[in-house]
Amino acid sequence: MTLFRSFWLILLGFSSGAMVAAGIFAFIAVIGVVPRLAQKTKTESACRFYESCITAGGIFGCLPLVFDFVLPIPQVLFVPVGFCVGIFIGTLAVSLAEVLNVVPVFLRRARLNMGIPVFLLAVALGKLAGALLSFLVSYFA
Repeated sequence: MTLFRSFWLILLGFSSGAMVAAGIFAFIAVIGVVPRLAQKTKTESACRFYESCITAGGIFGCLPLVFDFVLPIPQVLFVPVGFCVGIFIGTLAVSLAEVLNVVPVFLRRARLNMGIPVFLLAVALGKLAGALLSFLVSYFA
């Protein structure tokens, strides 16, 4: 009975995870974030490579969560790896906002005509401060 129940729990968990992953990848594909990011960086020829890297990152990033192991990464690499991950997430978020025209719609509704660069800098610095605060609190606590 325990083997039967474990089988169904594994099947349910795997299926649920596959559906969530498929939804996220479909969302990224449908709104065209990756091609837009490649267009903005003038690297359209590497678009397939970007998509493969996002897929591989999603798969390999979940493996430690599923199989409960820790990668032996030297502490020296934490800062460069974290920097690269931050750049990726930042560019993905900015390209998503650009595809959805979030900033122009917000600026029009807020009737903000002057100081737009200052506003964008404040948003970026606020995100940086929030991320650092979150990291430092969880790291030192």
